[in-house]
Amino acid sequence: MEWYYLIPLIFVVAILPLIVHLKVIPLSGVSYDYWIGTHDNYDFFSYYKGIGLIIAASSALFLIVVRLFQNDRNIIKKDFRPYYAGTGIYFLFILGSALASDFPGVALSGFPDRYEGLYILMAYLVVFLATTALVSSEKQVKILLGALLAGAFLIGFIGLFQYIGYDFLKSDVAKSIFLSGQYKSIGEQLNFQFDKYVIYATLFHYNYVGSYTAMLFPLCFALLVLVKDKRAKAVLGFMTILMGIIWLGCNARSGIVGGGLAFLVFLIAIHKLLRKHWKLLVVGLVLMLALAVGLNQVSGGYFSSRISSLYTDAKGLFGIAAGPEPEGDRIPLKAVEINGTQGTVVTNSETLNFTYDEGQLIFTDSEHETIPYAYDREQGTMAFSDPQYAEYLLNVGQLNGKGALKIQKGDIQLFFGLEPDKLTFLSPNGREISLEPVEAWGFAGHERIGSSRGYIWSRSLPLLKNTLFLGYGPDTFAIVFPQHDILGKMYAYHGDMWQIVDKPHNQYLQIALNTGIISLLAFLFLVVYYLYQSFRLYVSNPFRDFLSQAGVAVFIAIVGYLGAAFFNDSVVSVAPVFWCLLGLGVSINHMLKAKQVKEP
Repeated sequence: MEWYYLIPLIFVVAILPLIVHLKVIPLSGVSYDYWIGTHDNYDFFSYYKGIGLIIAASSALFLIVVRLFQNDRNIIKKDFRPYYAGTGIYFLFILGSALASDFPGVALSGFPDRYEGLYILMAYLVVFLATTALVSSEKQVKILLGALLAGAFLIGFIGLFQYIGYDFLKSDVAKSIFLSGQYKSIGEQLNFQFDKYVIYATLFHYNYVGSYTAMLFPLCFALLVLVKDKRAKAVLGFMTILMGIIWLGCNARSGIVGGGLAFLVFLIAIHKLLRKHWKLLVVGLVLMLALAVGLNQVSGGYFSSRISSLYTDAKGLFGIAAGPEPEGDRIPLKAVEINGTQGTVVTNSETLNFTYDEGQLIFTDSEHETIPYAYDREQGTMAFSDPQYAEYLLNVGQLNGKGALKIQKGDIQLFFGLEPDKLTFLSPNGREISLEPVEAWGFAGHERIGSSRGYIWSRSLPLLKNTLFLGYGPDTFAIVFPQHDILGKMYAYHGDMWQIVDKPHNQYLQIALNTGIISLLAFLFLVVYYLYQSFRLYVSNPFRDFLSQAGVAVFIAIVGYLGAAFFNDSVVSVAPVFWCLLGLGVSINHMLKAKQVKEP
């Protein structure tokens, strides 16, 4: 098969992660209701990557059809039947969840800033199957890995300079690339989320850089140790150092966990060769320690603080820490209640009651004594004269076309709809929300573990009761998550009670909720079956040929990604590379088993 049949896959691993371009997407319906309050989503990192992925997957599918008409017997392989079955079941439940979803628009196209709906999930599976079908020789493996390393070099180069404060994406050249038409003028007004000492490259967030390098660093390191060609070793040595810097420098603890797990599996796989390669392994370990020390010095101790927080979180997660934080005064807001036209706000220091009657607001304290206030009609603001309530700032006006009262005190920001016969509780963008208690499973007192992952998981796990068969729909997590849990958010996010939780920070939980537990089992079957086959192939393998060397490198790259996936989500910036590598790993394993059969 000619090399150009691999062009769609080359694009996926080398070019796709580099795409950055502005797409302004008008929001309406639930996409607006559960977004941050703006009517447009200014997306730089996901939308066009998704479009590129769909084009690449469609092209690969077309090439497969062409090969089938040419009677290429290598396209469909009998050994891959378990993978075909797992992929088919996964696809069916993705499709079923999308079609049955109460939020069809999001389920098909995805949620703002993510855009990982049905079309993208289908494209992932096509990329996986296309890689298993189109890669059938050692030469093709080298082409695809070479393309992957070329793309990784550019990502690493951009990330390295971001770390030291020279962000290419903030340059005029980059802005001329990712801004076009009427939006070129906003270049000077762009506010970038990250500054130096944080690497996000072209992958949107440092956590996604962590997932990417949890694959790329172990892959480069394994090839460096095992490949014998001196020129290849020089290139791989450079790439290993570069990926190591990005792996550590992005400060993604999830990536460090995934990469560390991959390194451990690699040592198990080559345990019989440790004596032969021990010097290179020791040099690699010393170099990584030196890089960590250097990055910590450059960042003024930021790197060590991230690592120490990982240790602290691990102790809390496994119950080694002193125990959960006491309730005490950890959050200033204690309760919000509405009963008809009467509302109550309870803080850790006072109670504020209010009644909306015939267009008038009356405020009372816990003893139902009236609290006088001065009203500035022009500004729509109220101020209490009682010293106990002097910190309150109240506004009356319109919120999304509705009469509303805003009550603010420090981090507390509450919004109430003022209707003739009742009060309602509103989100900051005017959507009516519930005040019902939120169910939580586990992590009590440890909600802040893992940058508040403990909070997200504790509120997400109860949702699994409804997703045994079908999920809520691809990329609908932000809609079904209890966003009205203002008390929990106020604690978990250090006062930010209106934080939008749009992802579970766990790919396995993400799959189970969005497309159902059965779809998760199908996904786990795919990866576990591959890992099982790989473990049998590579443990005690002599690694004398390139295919086995590449195979174990891809194997531990997959392990690294799956390890990081316990703390990160699937995202269009990184997931296509994973699915392509998974397909490549399956193909390499098939070639190695066929080779073993031929050998006496």
